[in-house]
Amino acid sequence: MRIISGVFKSRLIKISGNDKNVRPTTDRARESLFNILSNRINLNGKTCLDLFCGTGSFGLECLSRGAKEAFFVDKRINNVKENISALGVENKSIIVRKDAVLFIKNYVKDEFDIAFADPPYDFKRYRELIDEISNLKILFILEHSDKFVLEETNKEKVFLHKKLGDTNFTFFDFR
Repeated sequence: MRIISGVFKSRLIKISGNDKNVRPTTDRARESLFNILSNRINLNGKTCLDLFCGTGSFGLECLSRGAKEAFFVDKRINNVKENISALGVENKSIIVRKDAVLFIKNYVKDEFDIAFADPPYDFKRYRELIDEISNLKILFILEHSDKFVLEETNKEKVFLHKKLGDTNFTFFDFR
């Protein structure tokens, strides 16, 4: 995996060989995701939230493209810590070892401009996650499998759904 664009273009994002629980978003899917986002939001000076961050590829891509800071939230933080250190962006990165939904529930500041979540495909708390994120008034991208079914209450906030192979992105505008 690599950074697609920006100041860290072509730099590698590493994944520890012993972490079987991390399922990183492919370069191709991330490139499509950021092509869509670039028409919707200028990342310069923005604060990004990378939930279920794994390797941190979303947040690192945002930082590479000019974001002022990125929050990385996951229960396992070894991969993201290594990648942040390798790119030397510790001063722009906040790493939180916590359940992503609990982080959103307990985080009261409205300082995020955009959020991305890539929960495990067998995740059972999508509704809770989306309900909590909707309170932040931000752009939100959810990566999910074909098995995910969106609740009717949030369908009006979806502005795009994109399927790339086994990967699905649903884009919400909660602003």
